[in-house]
Amino acid sequence: MTSQSNPQQKHLQSSQYRVVIAYDFGTTYSGAAYAFTHSSPTEIFDVQNWPHKGANFYPKVPTLSVYPCNNQQQRKSSGRASLSEWGHSAKKAMLVPGAAKENVLLSQFKLHLDESLQRSELANGLTPVKAVADYLSELHKHTLQELSRSFAKNYHPDTFRYCLTVPAVWTDKAKNQMRQAAIQAGLINPSDPSDRLILVSEPEAAALYCEETMADQVQLKDNDRIMICDAGGGTVDLIVFQVNFKNGGSSGGRKRELKEVTKGMGESCGSVFLDERYRELLKKKFGKYATSKINDREMNTMMEQFINDIKPEFNEVENFYVELPRSVKVKDLPSSVRQSDSDGHLEDGVLQLSGQELKKQVFDPVVDKVISLIEQQYKQIPDGRLNFLFLVGGFGSSKYLYQRVHEVFQGTKVHKILCPIERSALAVVRGAAYYGLNPQTVVSRISRRTYGTCVYEYFDDKIDPRSKRVVKPNRIICKDRFLPYIKKNDEVPVDYCVKKNLFAYYKKNGNVSVDIYATENDTVPRYCDEPGVHLIAKMTIAIPKMVGVKKDEPVDMFERMYFGTTEIRLEAEFCTGKTHDVKCNLDVSFQ
Repeated sequence: MTSQSNPQQKHLQSSQYRVVIAYDFGTTYSGAAYAFTHSSPTEIFDVQNWPHKGANFYPKVPTLSVYPCNNQQQRKSSGRASLSEWGHSAKKAMLVPGAAKENVLLSQFKLHLDESLQRSELANGLTPVKAVADYLSELHKHTLQELSRSFAKNYHPDTFRYCLTVPAVWTDKAKNQMRQAAIQAGLINPSDPSDRLILVSEPEAAALYCEETMADQVQLKDNDRIMICDAGGGTVDLIVFQVNFKNGGSSGGRKRELKEVTKGMGESCGSVFLDERYRELLKKKFGKYATSKINDREMNTMMEQFINDIKPEFNEVENFYVELPRSVKVKDLPSSVRQSDSDGHLEDGVLQLSGQELKKQVFDPVVDKVISLIEQQYKQIPDGRLNFLFLVGGFGSSKYLYQRVHEVFQGTKVHKILCPIERSALAVVRGAAYYGLNPQTVVSRISRRTYGTCVYEYFDDKIDPRSKRVVKPNRIICKDRFLPYIKKNDEVPVDYCVKKNLFAYYKKNGNVSVDIYATENDTVPRYCDEPGVHLIAKMTIAIPKMVGVKKDEPVDMFERMYFGTTEIRLEAEFCTGKTHDVKCNLDVSFQ
């Protein structure tokens, strides 16, 4: 039997952390920033000095890893290959002749944590968590070296707090995998307090950056609403906040608070999908025969041109020119391509790509998805009132994306559309640092799902089917009943605690298992096995020794789940008055 108590809010405690280090682990690029918790005014320091960066002006480091190819010696010694290069060094290493035969270059492996994409397995038998952990480890080591040259060297590493960004669309399992990767990478120890590592949703971090740095420029007012479109390499995430001003800021003035207005949304439709479409366009233009002659190095050179030159400057009008690889002769190209070359560019070793062709084949299929996401998010806003739309992230700084968004939304659905040019690429990582300094800035969020557990309840002859009927001594119960903790679209205060009074049958040295279910359905299910309801976690709670309690005797158990942050926290307590550790297995996918 289950009874339900009123939800209560657990207030966040002030911490003793001295330094906040933020990591934006991205699909194509990653960034790092840090700040001191007791400095005033607040200042965020960017890490931009990356190994082997050379003359590259971009402030972030490529999310690339190089591993030696599996061989007999590696299998005998360790069973798996070790990371040999990362970031700019990985790109440089693969330029060495013959490197592709001896090494494996990993890119875009963050996408492997998004199960909905169903990516192929990583090379060398690597798991996504191991690949992420290896890269994070190197990113972390380098950042600590940079901090050792700053004032942060005066603080012990145990006083460092970490903020790690994750896409808002990720499942609870994917977020848990990112936490496990961070532990494996050495950011924190498994025994550290959970709040030493905070997972921050990427659009929320971007919102904090825009609110913190641009509030005065755009003259944000009380109750203004801002939409953040965080368009990165892998995902595009959207979130809408209402800005409220409260008295009692750090200098005695007014402080700003952010309240989520609608259920955020997102999709894997970032700029890497432009890259994939461009690669397919090249293969189509060159044809099967010529494409088969192009080696990896030549293809990578053409892709670099697209990423560095074409993609940022694309405007649908200008034509672009691609130098033919040495291995391809004009006669190797399809006749349709040769016949359409009226200006003779091919004889000069150049393939022309028209702006309209790039627009139709590469850009619009992806940009249209972003426009659709913004439209869907806008429709959720009560009364349709939206003051500002910020485009951030690497893809967010695209001129063409801004042009299209401006055409559709400016003046009709939003007052002003902005793209913070200065440090736009660092908006997410800098916002994550701001969050680590003051998590209380965000006061409430909208639940993306309905969460609950599976319990026994009294059987109702008028509603419950006989297949759910279970006869127990002195009562008839209904199995598989869904007991909701939090409902989809509920406004949830930060660290909102839902406490349930359950019971367990006492077993000496035994455990109690509690299954957590979730659904994205709009209605609250009655049973846990309804369509759209999925098992997302299994909790194991150790039953403490109780004097005078007999085996199989029911004992009270209190279960507490904390919502309103990026991750769910779990606690359990029996009638002993002690809070017990809860082991939670989030390996169950949310399909």
